[in-house]
Amino acid sequence: MYKSLLIAFVLLSNSVLADKADVLDRLAPYFPNLTAEHINDSQLDGFYEVLVQEPKFDVIFISQNGRYIVQGSITDLDNMTSISNERINTLKKQIIARIPEEDKIVFKAENEKHIIHVFTDVDCPYCKKLHNNMAQMNDLGITVKYLSSPLAQLHPQAQYTMERIWCAEDRKQAIHNYKTKGIVPDNEHCNNPVAEQIALSEKLGVNSTPSIFFENGSNHPGYQDADKLLQSIKKSLAQ
Repeated sequence: MYKSLLIAFVLLSNSVLADKADVLDRLAPYFPNLTAEHINDSQLDGFYEVLVQEPKFDVIFISQNGRYIVQGSITDLDNMTSISNERINTLKKQIIARIPEEDKIVFKAENEKHIIHVFTDVDCPYCKKLHNNMAQMNDLGITVKYLSSPLAQLHPQAQYTMERIWCAEDRKQAIHNYKTKGIVPDNEHCNNPVAEQIALSEKLGVNSTPSIFFENGSNHPGYQDADKLLQSIKKSLAQ
């Protein structure tokens, strides 16, 4: 889709500087839910930054004359950082920060140094493997905050199980019991954020679990042991 979109804009001929309203009109056929607040000035001379939120979060750049689009990683050679990735991470950080604390299952480190948010599928073997390292992660000062991302195609019962875990009187103990012993809580259904978090995980680009988000919004998909995870956290925050 992006490729066809790029071709469409390159073929357009318009050398006149377009205002943001004109740019929004140009983008509307491709991104109908964009609003003016999604179009901002950028670090690239002559380009606007566009924050795309559907089907997933992304950043593209459109020339201020409305003619050209640039999509993909753009690197600042002075400091060797990706402009687009930085903006995407900032957006993801803001989205995760808006999730209420009561909608997370938290394993807090006594001597907390770092916080990670983990989108988990309770039937995912690597999610269980990560959970088995909980004591080591906590000992290293890593607080783990679980969010729901059951993958229906791989584990069709995972959403049902996660909803039961969420509705348990002690969610933290319930998710631990299931991940370590396979015990499904026997409780009534309740209002829960599982479906909402599944939709959010899709927007954030989560397509495998565990999917780990660091404090700066950057994402590490997949399992790491506690020591390697700590190294990844430090490396991410240093960038």
